[in-house]
Amino acid sequence: MAVAKRVPGTWSRLLAHPSFRLGLVLFALVALCGLLAAWLAPYDPLRNNFRARLVAPGEAHWLGTDRFGRDILSRTLYGAQVSLRIGLAVAGVTALVGGAVGALAGFARRLDGPLMRFMDALMAFPAVLLAIALAAALGPSEVNAILALSIAYVPRTARVMRAGVMVVREFPFVEGAQAIGASSTRVLLRHVLPNALAPLVVQQTYVFALAVLAEAVLSFLGVGPPPPTPTLGGIISEGRDYIQEAPWISIVPGIGIALTVLGLNLMGDGLRDALDPRLRDAVR
Repeated sequence: MAVAKRVPGTWSRLLAHPSFRLGLVLFALVALCGLLAAWLAPYDPLRNNFRARLVAPGEAHWLGTDRFGRDILSRTLYGAQVSLRIGLAVAGVTALVGGAVGALAGFARRLDGPLMRFMDALMAFPAVLLAIALAAALGPSEVNAILALSIAYVPRTARVMRAGVMVVREFPFVEGAQAIGASSTRVLLRHVLPNALAPLVVQQTYVFALAVLAEAVLSFLGVGPPPPTPTLGGIISEGRDYIQEAPWISIVPGIGIALTVLGLNLMGDGLRDALDPRLRDAVR
């Protein structure tokens, strides 16, 4: 109940936070463009039109066309949809798996060593390089990209969750619940986890942003969702050979990635300030 009562106050602080408001607007703009791509796209993103190859932005094609005459605006809208879908899936999978691993490691001392040493082994590899290697081994597809990115970012989520659980488990109310005979499972689920979720929520906004960036890298290198699926990284890759004569091919999806990541990072900053009791007084 204590957690539920804090929700209205938390939302008030979030909506009063300038960084969160700006981030929410930016992210909502990109998300709406992706969700409404089927209605907003003026052309079929897969339709070739060789009579309109490399057309500069104008009345017919607001953001220009690529080497096959495909409309860049339409492809960017559908590419944003793919990036957001993968980013959301990665954030959700890492929250579930990393959150479970971190909670077990932080609450059950006997599991802490084995679980976290395995997480440390995964963190020994740079996340993007690990994701590239896994995606290349699994083959280019959207599901494999989600799996590869989730494996790469689970350790970071697990460590954040573990730290939060280790702090909460020492609180007097947890010791009181254990003293009256509550089972370890009940103590973890009813008393520890609800009070250790705030850092995880903040962390997942950054994981979402990192996943969007990493998916663009995978698609740029050809190990993400395969053609003809439009992806932001894939569009940038297709435009690199025409960067001087048709820079809009790479610039437009690049702006889409930048707005998405910036919005998520600003939202994460606002969440951190609103949920961290040490920073609440700084929120205006």
